[in-house]
Amino acid sequence: MPLKPVLIDIQIIAPSWGRVRGLTKRLTQATEAVAAHLPRPLSFPFRATLLLAGDARVRRLNHDFRGQDNVTNVLSFPQFTPEAFPSLKKQKDPVEMGDLIIAYAYTKKEARTEGKPFLDHTTHLVIHGLLHLFGYDHTDNAKAARMEKLEIKILKSLGIGNPYAEGKRAL
Repeated sequence: MPLKPVLIDIQIIAPSWGRVRGLTKRLTQATEAVAAHLPRPLSFPFRATLLLAGDARVRRLNHDFRGQDNVTNVLSFPQFTPEAFPSLKKQKDPVEMGDLIIAYAYTKKEARTEGKPFLDHTTHLVIHGLLHLFGYDHTDNAKAARMEKLEIKILKSLGIGNPYAEGKRAL
């Protein structure tokens, strides 16, 4: 558990998400696990907003903000660049790190195709998205390896296996 408060504001805006048992509890635990595993320079109280949406909303946002006219599993909208992180560490109140949005049907189909439990896959997407808010990226092999290693460690702390193992598709 993290020493400092972390919060995730989960907003269900697509009804299908409301039928997923244990979702809110698991995603809250995932947020706490991310906070517990962040390196010391990124260890400060934070909050993030998570929108659990339908595919059409995610597709529209992907088009509007990334210029890609397709649905994807998770989008991250960081509030800060990594250069701002040293000053954020001085904050006493939780810092609003940004927003995540996950597409229901796309994520459900992806989990089924990859043979992963839906809740585990969604948990991985939240962890992946939160790490993007903290400046992690996968734009080259070295950055991807660093991010994946941390994701695997966080998932393991939650009792979830390696999503990048042989035969599993990477994000």
